[in-house]
Amino acid sequence: MSLHQFIRRYIEIPDKELDAFVSLFKKKSIKKYHYLYREGDVCNELIFLNKGCLRFFYMPHEAEISVWFSFPFTIGSEIQSYISGKPCKFSVQAIQNTEYLYLSKAAFVLACQQQPLLNLFYNKLCEECIVDVIDRLISFQSQTADQRYLELMKEPDYLKLIPQKYLASYLGVTPTSLSRLRRKISLF
Repeated sequence: MSLHQFIRRYIEIPDKELDAFVSLFKKKSIKKYHYLYREGDVCNELIFLNKGCLRFFYMPHEAEISVWFSFPFTIGSEIQSYISGKPCKFSVQAIQNTEYLYLSKAAFVLACQQQPLLNLFYNKLCEECIVDVIDRLISFQSQTADQRYLELMKEPDYLKLIPQKYLASYLGVTPTSLSRLRRKISLF
């Protein structure tokens, strides 16, 4: 999926306007285990992943807690910081060599002023992020770790690309518990 296709998931926009908008993005790469943002930085870029995987995490009491992953053809911005202009609550780290497109917030705001249809894209993108966060919160409050893992099995990228220690913290269990959970589920 290209950035063009990604945007068209949210809005219908004429080719000429879409091409002009996409041409504003710049390409960049980051190596495995390098940071895109650290907790306390301000995320001022709209980021679209082309390749690789980003992990969003924080460290209460010296233990890393993974809260989100971005895969190719998704947004890789620390969205809370991007929207608010406040420091990141999470660090964002590449867990694979990662390539992405980015656009500064200032350039995006200007593009939205010149092409108001882009505001609809942004609104729909933010709405989708809100729904995803609410779904994740509900899953932690209403599902067991077994149920969360079974749900995660429907997303093969998670199981293929993410190291077990990061998956475990994402599910709210220890790596040992995740190993037991995997064995138990494989027996069925």
